[in-house]
Amino acid sequence: MAALQRWAPTVLKTILVVVTVFFVVRSVPLRASDIPAFLMRADYRFYASMLLFAVFLMLQASIWVLIVNAAMTEGEREGIREGRKLGLLTGLRIFIDSQFAKYIPGGFWNYAGRVVLATRAGVPLQAQLASIVYENVLLVSAALMYALLFALSLGGSPLPLVSTALVIIALAYLLYDRITTWIRQLFVRASRWKLLGRLLAKGRESHESAAVGGSAVMPRNPFFGYLVCFLGSHFIMGIAFWMLTDSFGEGHIGLLYAAGTFATSWLLGLFSPLPGGLGVREGFLVYFLSLKLGTDAALHISVIARLWNIMAELTFWLLIKAVSHLPKRVKMYE
Repeated sequence: MAALQRWAPTVLKTILVVVTVFFVVRSVPLRASDIPAFLMRADYRFYASMLLFAVFLMLQASIWVLIVNAAMTEGEREGIREGRKLGLLTGLRIFIDSQFAKYIPGGFWNYAGRVVLATRAGVPLQAQLASIVYENVLLVSAALMYALLFALSLGGSPLPLVSTALVIIALAYLLYDRITTWIRQLFVRASRWKLLGRLLAKGRESHESAAVGGSAVMPRNPFFGYLVCFLGSHFIMGIAFWMLTDSFGEGHIGLLYAAGTFATSWLLGLFSPLPGGLGVREGFLVYFLSLKLGTDAALHISVIARLWNIMAELTFWLLIKAVSHLPKRVKMYE
């Protein structure tokens, strides 16, 4: 029995890695023989855009770390038990280590993995619940703003669209306290789920570090500050995608059009029943890009964009692993 308990975590980790790799490979709509051929033909603009997209992912992960620590600070002010602040490198490692699980059917495995890893790092559960909610609300809000600009570029009536957006933003700002009161109640209810507590207890080192109860609601000004941060990171994402489309040499699209196309396709991809927005996102990419570049070029770009996305995630993961390994090597030589 002791041997089984000792080897069980290793076996579970191995199974999880195998399952994740399987679905990541399946999500790339290319034959294995086509990938090396394309990578050999791709010019420097493709790899530069991929590196820039990796920077976008790092920025997104960094904002998540800031949100987690802000939620912890707010929780401490409300008398919730203090946890350890999440360091930037640790947070980046947690984010990217769990990121690939989004390709597993279900659409929540990356968040489940992130919760388990963050709990082991000493982050209270209520801060994690708050960060997941705020992260997704802010991501969708930023994507909606770029979708609005995209709609305007397609010839939409500017006055109704802009007026509606301004009204929504004003209402969100004025009614923020009421909305967060409702969110607070959801946090309290979620923190009392016994099943959730039992699942997390298996993955954490200390029950003390992840004590639940109460809530961690972000004040209004930091919320809108992080929204500006996500808008900035989305713009970098748009530049990366614009560089990707330009690398094919099939025509040119504007920077704002590229940013709006990718953000809108990602937003619509949330409705896909398949992991990672597969199918829906590519379909809308083809449609929007075909309006400017033609159907053949749009189809080619949409297929390669999935490989490009995964390569950027791998670059992020390898960089964090290398940086995390450096202190260990330094200690060995001291």
